[in-house]
Amino acid sequence: MDLTIQSIQFHLYRFAFREPFQTALGILSHREGFVIEIRDRQNRIGLGEAAPLVGFGMESLAETEEVLRGLQKSLVNAEIQSLKDIKKLLKTCDRTPAAKHGIELALLNLLAQSQELTLSQLLANSCSGEVRVQVPVNAVMGAIAPDLAANKAQSYIEQGYRCLKIKVGTQDFELDLRRVAAVRSQVGNDIQIRIDANQGWSVAEAIANLKRLEFLHIEYVEQPVAAADLEGMAEVRRSQSIPIAADESVNNLAQLQRVIQTQAADIIILKPMVLGGILTAHHAALIALQFGLDVVVTTTIDGAIARQAAFDLAASLPIQRACGLATEHLLAAYQERI
Repeated sequence: MDLTIQSIQFHLYRFAFREPFQTALGILSHREGFVIEIRDRQNRIGLGEAAPLVGFGMESLAETEEVLRGLQKSLVNAEIQSLKDIKKLLKTCDRTPAAKHGIELALLNLLAQSQELTLSQLLANSCSGEVRVQVPVNAVMGAIAPDLAANKAQSYIEQGYRCLKIKVGTQDFELDLRRVAAVRSQVGNDIQIRIDANQGWSVAEAIANLKRLEFLHIEYVEQPVAAADLEGMAEVRRSQSIPIAADESVNNLAQLQRVIQTQAADIIILKPMVLGGILTAHHAALIALQFGLDVVVTTTIDGAIARQAAFDLAASLPIQRACGLATEHLLAAYQERI
């Protein structure tokens, strides 16, 4: 197998949201990042995507570009034969997770091609060897008006979704409660509903609010309190019945270990772009599963290349919960190349 890097190219893209997407962290109007193309001497092409997202402990877009320009020069003529080679080449990029994700993904896609495998098969071969053909996914909606949320939920159900994720954690909990209640009333009890507070509550607020939400049969709540407050999140977990999912609290493997040690969560949300790549996310998933936690793979509302990679990751893992991979409908259909 001859896999020697010949060239690295990348370009900036920007997607507009079809409508402003409101979370407890703010309103998103567009998503931007870089598409990366790595070509080897056999003229094979591996695609990657690097798209930092504000509020998730990631680097800026300018910092992503700076790292990509450096790697564009330093990786030419590098030889790759295994996953270990990819890890070694990118070991200095941990402080810029989006850039690392993008280059790593392009290299993984090249390595998979060279071995005549899909990315999911390449990942699965490092553990169970089993790949799922289908991965259940959730639909997601922002912190919108209750009547609009109910209508959107009905539309999602008609499209075949069986799991809905609703943003909460805004400054108006009564509105959050009405939003979730309206969706539950619209879809009935056979549909799973999960909520995402994006660190929007204090510990006391989270306990009180979640107790009021219990009657709506919530699958789990993502990140009810500040990411760094693991003791507080553990208290929330002990004080009410809705399972807790750690999201922003898990930006790296060290943070995952702290979540496990403090018993702060029942479920771990893994975002490959935030974690610095598919390989780190895969390793994190195996650690979480080993300690009895459930795993959900999600995107950071990325473009098609990163979404496909997140699907491949989920398909390579022995996990059952719906994953957050169906986000393409949130973005405009066209891609603006800059």
